[in-house]
Amino acid sequence: MRAIAIAGQKGGAGKTTLAVHLAVAAQAAGLRVGLIDADPQGSATAWASARPPDASPLTVAALTGGDVRRGLDAARADGLDLVIVDTPPHASAATASALPGVDLVVLPVRPSVLDLAALPASLALVDAAKVPALVVLSAVPSRCAEEAEVRRALSEAGRDVAETTIHDRADFRRALATGRAVAETAPGSPAAREIRAIWRELAIYIQLNLEE
Repeated sequence: MRAIAIAGQKGGAGKTTLAVHLAVAAQAAGLRVGLIDADPQGSATAWASARPPDASPLTVAALTGGDVRRGLDAARADGLDLVIVDTPPHASAATASALPGVDLVVLPVRPSVLDLAALPASLALVDAAKVPALVVLSAVPSRCAEEAEVRRALSEAGRDVAETTIHDRADFRRALATGRAVAETAPGSPAAREIRAIWRELAIYIQLNLEE
């Protein structure tokens, strides 16, 4: 089993959006997937409860603190292929307790001064847990002049940055409001193509064997 945590101190970078979309993408790839909602706000749980009857059911467990590790152990015992953990939106002890049990921490970050200023706190938790981290530029406005500069700065700092950029798109908001993912509401949209691309990139990163 593989496990991915979606983490970040700064809100508004699309942490939960990325978590639920990756879960749906992994399920569509034929994997047995679980989603752990460790965020007290419960956004992923609310999204799952809003899924319509004709959508593929997705198991979401609301767990916090040390229960996250136990949830990962239970998922492994149940034979799941992948678990995605939506962590709290702050660099907290609750986030730190979940990280040692995962294979990769994904850090969605907007290309802004405030988001970059908040990133070191999250990276410190990841480094302390000795877990690989991948920064994903997320909720990026169209024609964002700062994107290339932010990518360069992160690379020069020795941080892995995903090739795929997730833009701020209305299709994401529309899909989430109905308990769906963009692959289900707008499969041919740029938003859906971005999710397919980031999913493929992450699957390769954590060495998941996917059928072509």
